[in-house]
Amino acid sequence: MPATGNARVEDVAEGTVDQLLSVAERLFAERGVEQVALTHIVAESGQKNRSAVHYHFGSRAGVLAAVMNRRLATLNIRREALLDALAPDAAPLDIVRATIAPLGLAVVEAPWGADYLSIVAQVTFHPQLLGERGVNDALITGIRRGKRRLAQATPQVPTSFVDQRLRWLIDSVVFALARWARDTPKAQQTPAAMAALIEQLAAYGTAGLLAPDPAPEI
Repeated sequence: MPATGNARVEDVAEGTVDQLLSVAERLFAERGVEQVALTHIVAESGQKNRSAVHYHFGSRAGVLAAVMNRRLATLNIRREALLDALAPDAAPLDIVRATIAPLGLAVVEAPWGADYLSIVAQVTFHPQLLGERGVNDALITGIRRGKRRLAQATPQVPTSFVDQRLRWLIDSVVFALARWARDTPKAQQTPAAMAALIEQLAAYGTAGLLAPDPAPEI
């Protein structure tokens, strides 16, 4: 009996957390992270316990980190699978595509994709929103793996360049995808349209990664 009772309590708690995160995700996307207070999340979720959000997450930054980690888990699995499918000698374009595709595909495949992308864009521009929380390192292994594979596939490019340019690429891809999701009519947000956009972004990013050093030699 105690075990069954504990399981029910855990189920209720898990359901509450999931509901709170779903509401927070929607509000962060609609209003902007900085405009959403913990009390807004509680009110919109219909929770009677006004301290529910604070109890589970501690702060708005805690809620934001939990929202991001929940979706990062799904994206990371897909990114790892796409990288697994590449040949050992895959070209840089293929590696870039596998690295950026999961975020774009989520927009047209997952009901939460557009909202999550809006949040990622906000955090990319204002990383301080996460405070000291950050995201779970275990959920970005695909990004790190993609970086390692790119370094191996582009031995002519200094590693420091690959690191810096990949950061620029990811930032620009996030903003480009967020703008597309915001400005493109829903009827035109099709898998085919997203696939074409991903190809364009991958080509653009690969060209930037492989560009020669413009600095004059001393």
